[in-house]
Amino acid sequence: CHCIGAHEGVSFQTQSGAYELLIALGLPVARLNELATSPKEVSAYLNALEKKRHGLEFEIDGAVIKVNDLKLQERLGETSRAPRWAIAYKFPPEVVRTKLLDIEVSVGRTGRVTPFAVMEPIRVAGSTVSVATCPNAQELTRKGVLIGDMVYLRKAGDVIPEVIGPVVELRDGTQKQFRMPKKCPDCGTTLARENDDDVDIRCPNARGCPSQLRERLTHIGSRGALDIEGLGEKAAEALLNCGLLRDEAGLFALTRDDLMKCEFFTRAPARGEVGEQLSAGGELLLEQLDKAKHRPLWRYLVALSIRHVGPTAAQEIAEKKSSIEAIANATPESLSEISGLGPVIAASVSEWFQEPWHKNIVSSWQAAGVQMRDEQSSGGAQKPLSGLTVVITGSLSGFTRESAIEAARSAGAKVASSVSKKTDFCIVGESPGSKAEKAIELGVPVLNQSGFEVLLREGATAAGKLAT
Repeated sequence: CHCIGAHEGVSFQTQSGAYELLIALGLPVARLNELATSPKEVSAYLNALEKKRHGLEFEIDGAVIKVNDLKLQERLGETSRAPRWAIAYKFPPEVVRTKLLDIEVSVGRTGRVTPFAVMEPIRVAGSTVSVATCPNAQELTRKGVLIGDMVYLRKAGDVIPEVIGPVVELRDGTQKQFRMPKKCPDCGTTLARENDDDVDIRCPNARGCPSQLRERLTHIGSRGALDIEGLGEKAAEALLNCGLLRDEAGLFALTRDDLMKCEFFTRAPARGEVGEQLSAGGELLLEQLDKAKHRPLWRYLVALSIRHVGPTAAQEIAEKKSSIEAIANATPESLSEISGLGPVIAASVSEWFQEPWHKNIVSSWQAAGVQMRDEQSSGGAQKPLSGLTVVITGSLSGFTRESAIEAARSAGAKVASSVSKKTDFCIVGESPGSKAEKAIELGVPVLNQSGFEVLLREGATAAGKLAT
């Protein structure tokens, strides 16, 4: 336990007093906590903690230094990102040495070929590491790393394994230079740069490369795309290995009978059942695929793996073009006029929809019942919040940040990241940041949780009466 929220029948005036209360109640508190009275004491504590960090019963990557006086905490307040009365001190990443056994490559969903280091497994920053990705071959050359080297390894931010460089003095002449392959390791297609300025080498066999297809299917199921629980990497691989899918086109047409043909999605019969049954994972996938037929248009744009099109660009496009047909028929010139889109993204979108097998994905999904358009209100009228710009700050009960933004966008509003005089409403939840202060300073109408719900349900006029 590291803090106390709403409370009755107890009192405390300091952070350390809150910890003492929690301990007295029998609740678990990190016994490493200490009260320091000067910066010198803080520094001494951090140095001592770093020396014993790997002997603790849990992994840590640093410590949090907090102002002890709760009244002073309240006066200091917080920014949109963090409290002013607390700050995290991160230890330098732990560096270890291990042997680089080989450098292999993987192929991503857009065909990009990325090298990764295969090493003798070693424990670093709380977990055993045996692989580390590398941005590209040029970066390996810059670091001077050779296959067979002993290398320095760390976790960047204590999370992502990274090869820092070679232990040059341990070389014995058996090490060798890594060279990027000339052919795709998965489909054998000759690799090439898309243009002369491109650092990355790509596999141009977008439709037939198993690696690209597996990665694209996994991406469709990801939270940033269609959020299909049950469509992870293993499920995607099973769908391909069992021959149930040749590309993304048949995904939404999958049936119970189809999945029953694949061992990955079946289970042995329970007592009283006859024959193999569809597994819980198979049932979940069918259920989630059905739900995914009714997502906002921008999510389908992300799911289609159009190069350069992420959630932000997809939302801007869907806001101006309300159907997949309107987007497919748009010229690069008209797309580049959309706020936030330049000629590169516009050309990428336009080119994607010219490819016949891409068109087949869209038509097949639609034939299976996927609604690839943002529904307008009855009679073809504009959405209730069309033309409005809102900013959301703080946490709202019943909403994640993503779902709150999606709710506002679905009603037609543009959700901005910062408050300006052009902002129509600032929605303020629990623990708001500086955006709320900026809204008050500029005289922008502020809505609380209830006001936001009225805005979504009844529109701007009704919500305006509740604004402060």
